[in-house]
Amino acid sequence: MPDVLILTDELFIGTGDHQATYINPIDRAKCIKIPHTPDDGDVKKEMRYRRICKDKLENSVLITKYYGLVETNKGWGHVFERVINVDGSPGKHLNDFLTKGTPSLSEMEVITKLMMNFKKDFLREKIVIVDNDITNFMVQQISQNEYRIRIIDNIGTPAFIPFVYYFEFIATLKCQRYWNYLVGWLQSHYPKIFNEELTKNLKA
Repeated sequence: MPDVLILTDELFIGTGDHQATYINPIDRAKCIKIPHTPDDGDVKKEMRYRRICKDKLENSVLITKYYGLVETNKGWGHVFERVINVDGSPGKHLNDFLTKGTPSLSEMEVITKLMMNFKKDFLREKIVIVDNDITNFMVQQISQNEYRIRIIDNIGTPAFIPFVYYFEFIATLKCQRYWNYLVGWLQSHYPKIFNEELTKNLKA
């Protein structure tokens, strides 16, 4: 492995409020996130969460894997699993996967199964998230007719003493509260998908 990885414009995936993301030039199944500033609070929040809850997150089906730091020509970056479909194409952000129009019956079946599995995994794993920005969620096709949600960003809490990391009952309550808030947000923004029946079934 070279001492410094060279990130070119062709490898650029996108940028957010806190980091720019590139495909890893030596392993396209991974990506590298370069913080806009070395001391970015959001990045530190995620790294603290991953450090403290390492054992819990090790077997997560939702959270993308983390592989450590690497030096690049654009500064130090964090290496993560890249969300890739079974055919090698990149996964879609949830907001790009959901249609604003009326879904077909087959689309509705896929979305219903996707979201019910997301509910089951999320409430089991009790992932800590602080907002409802659905660009933090990606949809990954894992077989011809199977999809799953992956969480790529904005995990952890900025709380000085993160009780939610250490106490299971607090994590459960926070997770359920967040999940119901997210379902309500999706219903208000995608009413043709998240109808009364689906919303009722999704509520924790």
